[in-house]
Amino acid sequence: MPAPQYTTTSTVHVDAGTIDLTGEDLVAEFEPEWTLNGLVEADPDDGSARILCGQEIGHIAVTAQLWAAAPPLEADRWQDVAEVPVAWDSAFIDFATTGTEADPAGRLDLPGPGAYRIRVHGRNRDDGDPRLAGDPVEEYLIQVWPAPAGGPELWKATSRTAARWRAP
Repeated sequence: MPAPQYTTTSTVHVDAGTIDLTGEDLVAEFEPEWTLNGLVEADPDDGSARILCGQEIGHIAVTAQLWAAAPPLEADRWQDVAEVPVAWDSAFIDFATTGTEADPAGRLDLPGPGAYRIRVHGRNRDDGDPRLAGDPVEEYLIQVWPAPAGGPELWKATSRTAARWRAP
């Protein structure tokens, strides 16, 4: 069974309803439409992506993994699973850019710039905004691997959050 080459986990502070996946410039300057999958979109013109969260403001658990090739699809424990291609222009992905201080666990080092696929899994997306004590923690798994450009994939879509954004 293949395994990730590297895994990092962090609690990310979200203050605008998204987790920005950025490179060296730490900025994602595009506005996703979210109609494709209601979960993740990549900037077609720049090396960045955004994950749409169920919470506008709050703390979210994020695990990021680097794989040598496409990981096995494991959607059973997740509400939503989608993947997108991205031309990454940095040697790392930072996913904790909205925090108040640098978090080394909020960064996934890559082999270098190039073509990648990013698969995002989300759960507990519909469990309250704002979250109260005792509410489930919103969680995301980000899997990244080198791959030539290809189309986006929607593997699973069961949350109300994703459905709201996908609706025409």
